[in-house]
Amino acid sequence: MGMTIFERHKRAFLLTGIFICLTAIVLTINPRFGSNFISRGFSLIVTPMQRGLNSSISWVRGHFSALVNNQNLITENRRLLEENIHLQLENERLQLAAKDNEALSTLFNMHGRYSALPTMGARVIGFDPNDWHNSFHIDIGSNDGIKIGMAVIGDGGLIGVVRYVHSNRSQVVAITDSRFAAAVMSYRTEDVGTVRGEVRLMQQGLIRLDHFDASAQFMPGDEIHTSSHSSIFPRGLFIGTIKSLHTNPDGLTRHAIIEPAANLTNIEVVLVVTEVFGDANETEIWASEE
Repeated sequence: MGMTIFERHKRAFLLTGIFICLTAIVLTINPRFGSNFISRGFSLIVTPMQRGLNSSISWVRGHFSALVNNQNLITENRRLLEENIHLQLENERLQLAAKDNEALSTLFNMHGRYSALPTMGARVIGFDPNDWHNSFHIDIGSNDGIKIGMAVIGDGGLIGVVRYVHSNRSQVVAITDSRFAAAVMSYRTEDVGTVRGEVRLMQQGLIRLDHFDASAQFMPGDEIHTSSHSSIFPRGLFIGTIKSLHTNPDGLTRHAIIEPAANLTNIEVVLVVTEVFGDANETEIWASEE
């Protein structure tokens, strides 16, 4: 017959019984020791498990906190980005408002200087790409009473003349354009001549003064205005200042180089003199089309 479990593990059962008896005796003699003994035994088993559990909990808590912090950073970055975009848009709006106020102030000042003339303010809405700064477009046209040949004034003085008119916009030819010409005089001596644009001078933003008497007393620094001899422009519109005088190749006549008073590279607003003082087809304006 086979051996029973007790017979097979008799020694183990015996040792276990002895251990239980000794434990009972110890507990009977000193209960406190027993309590401490059991507690220590329990601690030996539980403490490693508790430490492992606490470590796991700390790891999970740390990673969860990192995830929460990362999400908070993403949210904060998004908020700061939106706030930055808002501030940029607000800054651009304020810059545009300041620019508009500056333009209105410029128009107001020009109206004051030319209060004796009938004028209308206009904004520059574009330059011709193939004719940069020598012709540009303004936002008023025939619906506003604008006509070909009307003088156009910039912040510094005469800046050009209306060349073409559409219903709600017009093209202006600048005084530096080779198609432009006007009768002028020196404010100091009242000597007269003709200013005109010249291809050679266009890129420099300069214009030429010629067709004046050999006895004319023009000098560098003289201010040049439209004269009463003009059949197109009103008298007294400031054009610019003589920069230099030169003798022509014939050795008998001279010409002068004039620096325009108006800044032709930074035009935002202009005044249009809403009266034509002569025939807009006269060669005084369209010098190259004679």
